[in-house]
Amino acid sequence: MRSLLLVVCLAACNRASEETKPPPKLGHELAHLAQQQPRPRPAKLQQVTIKALGMYCEESCPLKVRTALAEMPAVYELGFDVSNESIFISYDATLGAPKDVTKPMIVAIKGQGFDPWLAKESWPPDAQKVVQVVAR
Repeated sequence: MRSLLLVVCLAACNRASEETKPPPKLGHELAHLAQQQPRPRPAKLQQVTIKALGMYCEESCPLKVRTALAEMPAVYELGFDVSNESIFISYDATLGAPKDVTKPMIVAIKGQGFDPWLAKESWPPDAQKVVQVVAR
């Protein structure tokens, strides 16, 4: 009888705690993106192209990279060409040389399972079509 009473009490406690839980939140990435506001444009931008082997999926790969770079204040604009496994990034040119500024970006992208490297210290001519200002 005691064990039955214990089970009933536990069930009632669990139900009560579920009723007082806040509604489920959006995923971290979606909630973060929904709250962002565009940053002011730096006076001079440096554009770089990073190649990332393994970045071939249309939706989840760019989302992984965007999430990895979301907290980096250096990143101003970000775009993707998954057919060429390319990431287009612009940053405030006063922050330094591309090799130095992109090192933490490359580490963050590598942490998402890609094999990245700095391919060019510029963008191809058609990159502007896919690039968006990164909000902070």
